[in-house]
Amino acid sequence: MLKYKKILLVDDDEDDRQIFSEIVCDVDTDAMVECAENGLDMISLLNKMPDDELPGLIILDQNMPRMTGKESLIFLKESSRYQHIPAIIYSTYQVRDFYQECLELGAQDVVAKPDSMQAYREMIEHFLVAH
Repeated sequence: MLKYKKILLVDDDEDDRQIFSEIVCDVDTDAMVECAENGLDMISLLNKMPDDELPGLIILDQNMPRMTGKESLIFLKESSRYQHIPAIIYSTYQVRDFYQECLELGAQDVVAKPDSMQAYREMIEHFLVAH
């Protein structure tokens, strides 16, 4: 069972959104994944949600047009309404300074963007499954 029943995935890659959603639903059929294509779409989506329908976790792709994962994280952590929501950044960009900066900005973690179905499953199980 997942410890977060509602997850918001912010990623501009349609294939990655589809794979992530399928694996989450495979791991826990009660879980719900909402998707946004970039940080600006994330803000619009979150602003429309009542407080009791906000996601329990937000996963942010770093490399997106219009608003990066780090910029989206900054928005979330500066907002009194959203700062309590855990956020994970995932990216193909893995530089130690970037990792440290995101943690200091409030990210729960920064992980390598999965490159296979198995890697997605491992990431989801690591962060999302209640132990």
